[in-house]
Amino acid sequence: MIDANQEVLIFGHKDADGDTLGCSLAFAEALRAAGKHVWVLIPPPLPDMYEFLPGFNEVKDVPPSGVEPQLVFFFDSGNLERSGSGVRHIASQATIVNIDHHPSNSRFGDLNVIEPEASAVGQMVLEMLDHFGFDITPSIATNLYVALLTDTGGFRHENTTPKALEDASRLARLGADPGWIATMRVEMQGRLAWAKVTRRMLREAEAVMAESEGIIDTLNSIAGLELAILFKEVQSDLTKISVRSRGAVDAAAMCALFGGGGHIRAAGAEIAKPMDEAVKAVLATAKEAIHAASGQT
Repeated sequence: MIDANQEVLIFGHKDADGDTLGCSLAFAEALRAAGKHVWVLIPPPLPDMYEFLPGFNEVKDVPPSGVEPQLVFFFDSGNLERSGSGVRHIASQATIVNIDHHPSNSRFGDLNVIEPEASAVGQMVLEMLDHFGFDITPSIATNLYVALLTDTGGFRHENTTPKALEDASRLARLGADPGWIATMRVEMQGRLAWAKVTRRMLREAEAVMAESEGIIDTLNSIAGLELAILFKEVQSDLTKISVRSRGAVDAAAMCALFGGGGHIRAAGAEIAKPMDEAVKAVLATAKEAIHAASGQT
């Protein structure tokens, strides 16, 4: 089918997550490298937290006028409606290929590939690219790594199989840069995630602190998470924290305990302590806040 079609549409689902975005962008890049004309369609708004993904800025909500691709892929979409109004632009005679890992998928495609045992659709796409003989570039590896990362809750959820870890390792070898995740920790059964950026890390990466701003939103995208915290070493005795809450914890109230503030879902603070001391104090407070919010002791 791919050989016979020069134009291809790729759909993700609304309320896009790392899996649908990572799969769509990775597969699109592989097809473009093979000389195909490809459009990735995902209903807006797209989460800003994924702006770092290669190809993110090429995502559209409808195809350009005058094109009617006869081959259409859907990634991680349980049904047609979940992919937004763009589906109205699918040519009446187009072949629809539906790729998903959710058992509840409505099997709306002409070809349905549903693998409930897959940890993420990104895992399925990796197998597809291997099957078709496409090269896995560093940018493709990055997108598929993020797909696996987010759908497994940072490789902590029960769907984190040996195969998922093997695939993640392979993607890292192929060019995905999980450096930012090297210091990431997921605790409390996936409810709390945190990471730190030190001055040494920045020197070794020849980067500046401003380039770490997207990390907190990437942490916050992990499935099932309630609280995400990023620690940034500003000076040897000054640590800045960024906090995001998706649960019942008030991020602003938590940061206020350290002289900071913000909003219920997003807040921050500067703490006059070395990184290790700040991490210890803030994590203790965060865990207490999560327990309190859920009525646990």
